[in-house]
Amino acid sequence: MKVYLFDANSGLYEGEDFWDTEDVREAEGATSVAPPMVHMGRLPVFDRTDHCWKLVPTGNLNKAVGHND
Repeated sequence: MKVYLFDANSGLYEGEDFWDTEDVREAEGATSVAPPMVHMGRLPVFDRTDHCWKLVPTGNLNKAVGHND
């Protein structure tokens, strides 16, 4: 299945890959939820609490990184 990778500490999007379903369930830095389309000046950050992607302005990345701890 297609998975979307993110940094487990910051939530920042790191790319995509294909994994077995069981591997996705056990991984901390992977999800089957696709990130939204990226807009200029914003980056996708995965929020593990809400289990969804959020587009964060690049100037607010320091705030977003702390949210996923």
